[in-house]
Amino acid sequence: MRAAGVAAAAVWAFLALTERGAWPVAGLFALGGALALGLLARPVTSLVPRLVLAAPRPAFVGACAVAAAAISWWVVARTLHDRPLSIDAGIYLFQARTLAHGHFGMPEPLPAQAFGDRFLLDGPDGRLHGIFPPGWPLALVPFVWIGRPMLAGPVIAVGLVFAQARLGRTLARRAGDVSGGELATRVSLLLALPSIGRALETADLLSHAFVALLACVAVVAALDDAMPVRRRAVIVGACVGWVLAARLLDGVVLGAVVVVAFAWTRPGLRALGWCVAGAAPFVVLLVLEQRAATGAWFLPTQTAYFTRSDWPSTCHRLGFGPDVGCTVEHPGPVARLGGHGYGLPQALSIARERAGSVGEELVGFAPLLLLAFVPVAVAASAADAAAVAFVLGLTLAYGLFYYGNALFFGARHLFPVAPFAWVLVARGALAAPHRERGWLDARHAAGAASVALLVAAIVAGRAPWKERLDGAAAFQAPRSDLRRSFAKNFVERGILKTRDYTSFAAAFDSWPADQRLVYALDDGSGLLELRRAHPDVPMFLSLPGDDLGRFYAARPPAGVLVELETAWPAFVRPSGLAARQLPLDSASGGHVLLLSHASPGGQVILPFDIAIAGTYAVEVDGFQGPDQGDYELALDGEPMALWRGYAPALATEHTTPVTRSLASGRHVLVARCTGHDTRSADYDARLDAFVGR
Repeated sequence: MRAAGVAAAAVWAFLALTERGAWPVAGLFALGGALALGLLARPVTSLVPRLVLAAPRPAFVGACAVAAAAISWWVVARTLHDRPLSIDAGIYLFQARTLAHGHFGMPEPLPAQAFGDRFLLDGPDGRLHGIFPPGWPLALVPFVWIGRPMLAGPVIAVGLVFAQARLGRTLARRAGDVSGGELATRVSLLLALPSIGRALETADLLSHAFVALLACVAVVAALDDAMPVRRRAVIVGACVGWVLAARLLDGVVLGAVVVVAFAWTRPGLRALGWCVAGAAPFVVLLVLEQRAATGAWFLPTQTAYFTRSDWPSTCHRLGFGPDVGCTVEHPGPVARLGGHGYGLPQALSIARERAGSVGEELVGFAPLLLLAFVPVAVAASAADAAAVAFVLGLTLAYGLFYYGNALFFGARHLFPVAPFAWVLVARGALAAPHRERGWLDARHAAGAASVALLVAAIVAGRAPWKERLDGAAAFQAPRSDLRRSFAKNFVERGILKTRDYTSFAAAFDSWPADQRLVYALDDGSGLLELRRAHPDVPMFLSLPGDDLGRFYAARPPAGVLVELETAWPAFVRPSGLAARQLPLDSASGGHVLLLSHASPGGQVILPFDIAIAGTYAVEVDGFQGPDQGDYELALDGEPMALWRGYAPALATEHTTPVTRSLASGRHVLVARCTGHDTRSADYDARLDAFVGR
């Protein structure tokens, strides 16, 4: 066991601590100075353990929970302005609203293309679905019901404190360290409070903190043999199942760890059945959502989405190969992978990027995380080994995913290890060598270690706090809460257009029958089809600070204008080619739909809606160029035109108008590659708009 602990510490040091940036000067001076003063000021530091243990356990844990919730809410109110920060959080809230109505997807209003968004998927049931698993949106539903979704983070922060306290107590009892374990547990709760990672993860509506809470509860149940076996088994199964339904990879790693930990306590074979029973509802929820969103029971929604929205079609999968890495979603990181794709060297680099950041986010001074391996390497604690296994296992497992740290959140994929890291670091620090009595006795050593640990975390953590919160505040400043905008300006009926993907996703809800307040994404051309569908509804423009601008415009003339790029990414269905939006100033909406990586036979299906039935002369507008191909265009299954893409330089082009009688509602345009001019360098196409007069 000790050898395993030493090996794990060596792996972590190699991943996280071999670069100079992992050893900030402020942290080194803070740790060294605090440790020296703690050792020299023996009468004072000897009182620290007594002071930390003075309050009754419920009062101490409760006070830490209140402090954690207050810090999270302060970030929500001051930095995030009580609205989601990331696009992921906006989509999670979108999915929570759908589940709050008892469904997996939102009905698509007319015209649907005005409501497509990043990370939304047009399902076979004709509804819009978010692409994330349903576990975390399910947890958000009660907060949606009460109209305060941003309260979810502070509530999770409270739950994390109580779960971490129970984890520390369980690890100490299983290691036979009850008295010292209580002090370590309390120090770990104090250590978590100044964490910038905890503050942001429990402020924005992301799933990582929720997974950390469930993982903590699962490991406690697996190890706590004082609890009845049936109850333990159901809790373990439910937590693992819910994590699987929230974050698939995290669930696999957690399941592997808790199965071994649970089996170590010899619960009996019947416990396996109760574990399965606990997990079953959440696994069923997951496969039902996948069936509704993708049409297949076991096709993950993110896989289906990135097959449509990115290139290569398998770019978002876990593992290695030249096809890994989404060139549209993450062009910068993919470019850094080099020409050979994602392999073991790149995985090592990504793992080091995450591991190097998570220490700073959790304990301020990254080298402090080495203390997490002390309980196993020195005391040979098998219970602590389960916690270490989850920390290291999740870190290495995410080496299979090519995308590294994220803006503001850093190593957010690893945040589920946070409560385990805090408890292990505190236990490792308080295992410092000491004498039975005299100078550097147990109280002196424990007090000096506790002071040094907390001072280093606070001092070294100041820079990340300022950098990340200032960045998040600047990012949020020009944005608005669309629902609050209508309420603040006393608007009871209207269309509010925005270019903010996150704000739109967080506000959108098409389930109410009376759609008096409509939120839509700006298509750059005045949302003509949406205005034709609602000619008497006033339109507003979202402005910073929850303000509105009135969009003064006459009713649009009769006709059809569908910006084809708005079909991407929610509605496009490419096969043998890639589709994405491409900015182009001279295009009618400021963007075109770029078809690339094509070859003869490749095609894209573009569903769209028109508002008013009629007989139209229809055409497709776009741009020719030196790398463009030829495409057959078909409308609703009937041939429409041939798109000739080649020109020596970029130039506007449109197909020959044809007359069609079109009903109000859904239509489908198919563009199929047939080849290219001999002078053309490729088979691309830049399609701009479907126009009817």
